[in-house]
Amino acid sequence: MNEQPSRNILMLALVGLILVSVISISFSGLGELNTQGGSMKTIQVSGTGSVSAPPDEAIIYLAVQTQDTSATNAVSENAALTTKVMQSLASLGISQSDIQTSSYTLTIQTLTSTTNSMQPTAQSNLNAVQYVDKNAMQITLTNISLTGRALDAAVSAGVNEVDGITFTFTPQLSASLQKQAIQLATQNAANQADAIASTLGLKIIGPTSITPSYNQPFYQTAAPNANQTPIQPGTLQLTAQVQTTYEFTS
Repeated sequence: MNEQPSRNILMLALVGLILVSVISISFSGLGELNTQGGSMKTIQVSGTGSVSAPPDEAIIYLAVQTQDTSATNAVSENAALTTKVMQSLASLGISQSDIQTSSYTLTIQTLTSTTNSMQPTAQSNLNAVQYVDKNAMQITLTNISLTGRALDAAVSAGVNEVDGITFTFTPQLSASLQKQAIQLATQNAANQADAIASTLGLKIIGPTSITPSYNQPFYQTAAPNANQTPIQPGTLQLTAQVQTTYEFTS
């Protein structure tokens, strides 16, 4: 008769021990979380820096387009004119490696004309087929002063389509300007963090993370006409941004 009460007491003791262990583990984890979360106090700021410079690269987009009722004639005429264009550019000192074919197409166009017959109410449709051959290319110039002359020479040699001119930075100049811009952006972020800390009576310890980003500037003109040949590229602006996190203490 004494076995049952002893067994009940043992079970109650075991349950109590398990509850104490669970509560102990829960409070232990909560204290660790608070310690980790409160160990670092940070300020996040975004800094910006910009530098301006004249572009040192121009890309001219142009094309030679020919058309004929014979595909062979359209292609032959286009090849002759394209060769003439490349020779005229080479005479300005432009390397063949700076002339790149961007697309080449040969398409068929159907031209429909309507003529009246002897009877006013009767009409007949005459369908004519012509072939359009188009050789589009881009000319990359690192000598900006040649832009207007190259455009004139290409048009005089046979180019009959100009899609525009893009001014930008070469990779070498872009890398140099990025370095200057990121230095200005980083200093701008540091000044902002110092201003915040000074206002709130805090002390900046140092940055914990910095994430930079840049824009790649370019300026594109519309297709020029004869009155626009003197090309003025102006200046371009490169901007850098940094997202910076600073640790501080009170």
